[in-house]
Amino acid sequence: MEYYIYITNDCNMNCSYCSVLFDTQKYGVPMYPHYSFQDLERFITKTQAKLNDQVADIYFFGGEPTVNCDCIKDLIAAMEGSHAYTVNFIMHTNGLLIPEIPQQIIERTNVALLSFNYELIFQDDELLSPYLGTMLRAIDRFKETKPIPIIGRITVSPKTSLFTECCLISNFVDYVYWQIDNCAEMPNYPLYQQQYKYEIGMLFKYWMKCLDKGIFLRFVPFMSAVRHQITEVETPSEFYCGYGRSMIYVQTNGNCYACCDNVATDSHLIGTIYSGVEFPEIDLSKTKCRNCSYIKLCGGRCGRMHKDFSEERVSQYCDLNIYMFNLIQGAMPEIQMLIEKYPDYKDKFMDPMIAYTEYTA
Repeated sequence: MEYYIYITNDCNMNCSYCSVLFDTQKYGVPMYPHYSFQDLERFITKTQAKLNDQVADIYFFGGEPTVNCDCIKDLIAAMEGSHAYTVNFIMHTNGLLIPEIPQQIIERTNVALLSFNYELIFQDDELLSPYLGTMLRAIDRFKETKPIPIIGRITVSPKTSLFTECCLISNFVDYVYWQIDNCAEMPNYPLYQQQYKYEIGMLFKYWMKCLDKGIFLRFVPFMSAVRHQITEVETPSEFYCGYGRSMIYVQTNGNCYACCDNVATDSHLIGTIYSGVEFPEIDLSKTKCRNCSYIKLCGGRCGRMHKDFSEERVSQYCDLNIYMFNLIQGAMPEIQMLIEKYPDYKDKFMDPMIAYTEYTA
């Protein structure tokens, strides 16, 4: 199970595409946890036992969790006892404060997910800004302690160059994952669509050229789509992203949600740490995905999207994903030849680390 613990609803950034932050005062949600971590530990232990799950991935989440390091340390301490399951700690961060946070937190982090904001990488539209240097120092801080996996996360906003950002940060992180801007409406969608398809086409061509030269770039959406074609995959009945299945977002008031978006309402509420949780019944055959030939590659993409967005908006996401899938399907004969040429590629496509993302953009 994955437990995303809101360490805070505060953040030291104001990203234009953020879909997580909301007016906590308006909705009466505390800025910091108002429950005891002992209660949280009991909730996690009961949930693990109920689901017979052997691994609990605990995400330091927010907001930006590193603005409240004392709370992170308290959470680590509460989970340090003996359990019948393995506990992993995952840092979900914008990275800016990582160079200064306590060493104890760095040492207990098993995986780091660093969100990169393309809008801050360049200044005057040309020169690299100090922001990138701070992000690289954050990566160094983790790697100097132990060789944990670093996943670079990108949100493809209208101001993002997907090709430029992936090529840039892939030199420093172990994996790159990108997701299409997760918003209910996209202003000037035709322009966004044109730019996204152009850039992902360029990126895929670059990725294939690297594969041909024996360089395996861990671009997660490409890896995931190939993985689901070179292995026997049953038609999914649940969302690959984990919505309603393996993710629990614990807000600062102890409420639990199936998704991190729209937690100001009860739309995705599934329980509390006191009462336990009940996941919604999910059946992809009852969504518009039921007759889609890409269902094994996509897995429904995003559970929240189907519940909160219009049919037109969902179709826009489908169009962009299908464009990527068609690129990969068209290249599968060449990819199969490359797997024969470089036998270790098959294991790399099966890398379990991609499960720390939503697979598909």
